[in-house]
Amino acid sequence: MPRPDRCDGFTLVELLMAASLGSLLFGVLLQLLLGDLRLGAAMAARLQARSQQQRTLALLRAELAMAHGVDLDPYPSAQWPCGLAGRRPVLAIATDPADPDGRGRAIVYSVGSAPSSIWRGQVLMRCGPAYSLDGLPSLESRFQNRVLLDSLPEGAEAGLIARRDPALPVLHLTLEQALSPSGRVRTTAAL
Repeated sequence: MPRPDRCDGFTLVELLMAASLGSLLFGVLLQLLLGDLRLGAAMAARLQARSQQQRTLALLRAELAMAHGVDLDPYPSAQWPCGLAGRRPVLAIATDPADPDGRGRAIVYSVGSAPSSIWRGQVLMRCGPAYSLDGLPSLESRFQNRVLLDSLPEGAEAGLIARRDPALPVLHLTLEQALSPSGRVRTTAAL
């Protein structure tokens, strides 16, 4: 059978080069897609953390509105309904008009180690009454410790920072969470 002078098709070297370039292009596109997915997951985590912080600030705003007194960085009281378990009290909200310093049955917000291993890092806890079905705190009910936020940064003044405004009757509150892949999320409000 006679061989034609001209070959139709590709040589083995050309096929290998095309397959290599195609694999390289596929790898680059796959890395871009995975990077986009990681960025989307980090943005979703930041959005969820911001939403949780906003809900926590709304809870604080509602409880401060009904307070008979507020104590910032209070000294722990033996009469508080919940134990602190080594956590640092940041805010005590007096619920009794006869106790404006919040030394008795006060709603206490504290920062420190988590009560169990399901929480990530330091936590913000609220010791206070449960809420009734109409959305109001049931001050006659038993007080309970509940985790509001986790992933708080380590440190003496981290997680929840409460400061009084020197000129106005306002509290400045800052919530901060340390999310591993996407950095820190901080929300500040004046209440």
